[in-house]
Amino acid sequence: MILIVGLGNPGKEYAFTRHNIGFEIINSLHNNFNFPVFRNKFDGLYSKKTIFGENVVIFKPQTFMNLSGSPIKKIRNYYKLDNSKNLILIHDDLDMDFLKIRVKSRGGHGGHNGVKDVIKFNEQDFYRIKIGIKNHFFLSKEIKPEFFVLDKFDTDERKKIEEFKKLLNENFEYIVKKKFSLLNIN
Repeated sequence: MILIVGLGNPGKEYAFTRHNIGFEIINSLHNNFNFPVFRNKFDGLYSKKTIFGENVVIFKPQTFMNLSGSPIKKIRNYYKLDNSKNLILIHDDLDMDFLKIRVKSRGGHGGHNGVKDVIKFNEQDFYRIKIGIKNHFFLSKEIKPEFFVLDKFDTDERKKIEEFKKLLNENFEYIVKKKFSLLNIN
């Protein structure tokens, strides 16, 4: 079984913010691959389906971003999942250019408080799919990082994200099978 978690903040006011790109990816996978309706448990929303020969659980913690570790531990313990082999975390990365993607198999939190909390409760041996959110507006230093991540994507970025989600859906089998070197997204 594989647990794929998207990080974000619950609530309509956070929809389409940069910090919520993990939720957007999970929602896209949910819709594109006809996962069952999300169920509310483990302080989050989850859905489970067999796809590409694997049992896959997609999960969106419904605590705030910086408190994501405990819900992930709860669902991981329920399904008796080992971190290093079966947990894939999808989250934003302010240090990477917009929609660039990087996959890591372990490491620190890189200043991301949501990832920091996930590590606190689940150790650091898990896969991370990091999606860049940095843009020219942030680079010009017109906004502090803590406000930038909670700001909404602009119209042009939204269009590019929709294309990005299509590419990610086309590559989902490689994610499920952890063949990250075959991802063809950037």
